[in-house]
Amino acid sequence: MKGEEPVEFTNAVTFDGTKTSMLTKIAPRYGSRLGGDSVKFTGTNMGTDKTKYSIKIDGVDCPVSAATSTYVQCTTKKRSGFVESSLEIMYDGHGLVSTHDLTFTYVFKWSDGADTWGGEMEPMDGETIYVPKGLNLLVDIDNSPRLNAVFVEGSLIFVPNSSDASHHRTFDAHYIFVTGGRMELGTADFPYTSRLTITMHSAIDDPYLPIYGNKCIGLRYGVLDMHGVAKTPTWTVME
Repeated sequence: MKGEEPVEFTNAVTFDGTKTSMLTKIAPRYGSRLGGDSVKFTGTNMGTDKTKYSIKIDGVDCPVSAATSTYVQCTTKKRSGFVESSLEIMYDGHGLVSTHDLTFTYVFKWSDGADTWGGEMEPMDGETIYVPKGLNLLVDIDNSPRLNAVFVEGSLIFVPNSSDASHHRTFDAHYIFVTGGRMELGTADFPYTSRLTITMHSAIDDPYLPIYGNKCIGLRYGVLDMHGVAKTPTWTVME
């Protein structure tokens, strides 16, 4: 306040980053929004007393089952509604674990039938899908119907078959439009390791989306992540 003398601190304050718990890996990265998935958070300088942990994923408690100096493990509960992904790991007396922007993602699996599709049947040929903000749709079926359009404000996620590199997944649509959301077909750190074919369908006289046209994957203020297995060599010579 005006007129008060400035306060001087005479004791030295030392920051020691080595004492901060930091995440380096989460496995698995995705799990059903129905819960029941065992998630392992690997890191450094982790607390070993599981009773001192409080883990919240998307605001939902994740009861801890095991803890060591290198990891903590918990089992997810059911998550309701459409919620932005978030992760908070607190260790009593030590503070928050630094997550390094890593997170576990609750997903609605395409194959979960009525639970994912609001009590209805899975989509059929010619239908349109809307993925609202806060909903993460995991495409875990081998072949999709030929959809009219897919509008993504949340997340549309394709995951590879980790045990079979020759596994082939196909996805067919006339339009895919990502607006403020995310479409993921492998990331730089987690590339798509099996086979995936996305086919866009349209005739020349089909309606055009303004700016984007038809037979397109449109992106507006969102993220399109497409990473496959690295190929070598990455160039060639044509004669």
